[in-house]
Amino acid sequence: GGWHPHQDCCTTQRLLDEDPLMTGETIVVALLMAGLGGGCLFLTLLTLLGNWAILILVGAAQLWSLSGNGAPLYSGWTLVALFMLAILGEVCETAMGAAGARAGGARGRGAWGAVLGSFAGALLGTVLLAFIPLAGTLAGALIGAAVGAFIGEMTYGDRSAISLVLPAAAAAAGRMAGVIVKFAFGVAIWLVAVIGALWN
Repeated sequence: GGWHPHQDCCTTQRLLDEDPLMTGETIVVALLMAGLGGGCLFLTLLTLLGNWAILILVGAAQLWSLSGNGAPLYSGWTLVALFMLAILGEVCETAMGAAGARAGGARGRGAWGAVLGSFAGALLGTVLLAFIPLAGTLAGALIGAAVGAFIGEMTYGDRSAISLVLPAAAAAAGRMAGVIVKFAFGVAIWLVAVIGALWN
């Protein structure tokens, strides 16, 4: 009734026999996708293109499978689902910065300023805050959203600078919330990519 070392090997072999779609190669690909994809998720938290990096990994795995045995690793529906999740993540991330500014009392220009400022801030943060590895991009995006909302509202010329602190702060908070939502989409992409490598 004790445990024997060969039991795990037997269990793995039984799984492979029961599911012909699961092979040693697909298991290796799934493990690689889990590890590398997890690193990509970290990039997503830093406002970098982590979700799209996972899709690049998926594309590379698909090409590898097609060039090897001629069979696709991922089904067409899986690829479409991954692409749509990535698009939705981008839309939510962008929209939530503007929504945060709106929630803080910003108007149209302030909301657009938050969106544009976030993009500009992310680029500048990557360059000017390079001494903060990777995190400079996130810091730049949050600061950019706040500054963009502030400048956008200032163009109306009917509010004092101190009254614009709230919409600016709300824009930064909305941008951060957008990053978190995009990360959630990234987790879904990662899970589909890993599971899809095993069962397509």
